[in-house]
Amino acid sequence: MAPPCQSFPARHLPLHVQVGPDGRKRKTEGGKKIDLVKDCELLSLVQYECQVFHPELWNSPVGCWPIQRWFRRCQDAKGKFMVETTAWEGTAAAAAIAEAAIQTTAAHPSQTGHWTPSWEDEKKIPRWER
Repeated sequence: MAPPCQSFPARHLPLHVQVGPDGRKRKTEGGKKIDLVKDCELLSLVQYECQVFHPELWNSPVGCWPIQRWFRRCQDAKGKFMVETTAWEGTAAAAAIAEAAIQTTAAHPSQTGHWTPSWEDEKKIPRWER
């Protein structure tokens, strides 16, 4: 079982990133605070949430929807670390972040509403016999 994770509002993320997982203040060059916008690289990841609409039916369709997640790759004296900033990006980020997000999305558009049957047709030859 994973250890309990502290919950806090997204607007407090810039404060929480200053403290490492051991509860100590992160050490950086020159002793400056970590600025999520200026010091950390913006990265994104698309995950999919899927749902079987009628699990009781063997050929029920599956609907999948993209979920865009945002991360920041930062560095302290111990090395690089990642921070998920999905909830924070829309509330506290500067105009530069919004511009970068638009450029990233335009360069790599995601597909939405992908539908697929949950299993192959029973009349097809099973995979292990192919």
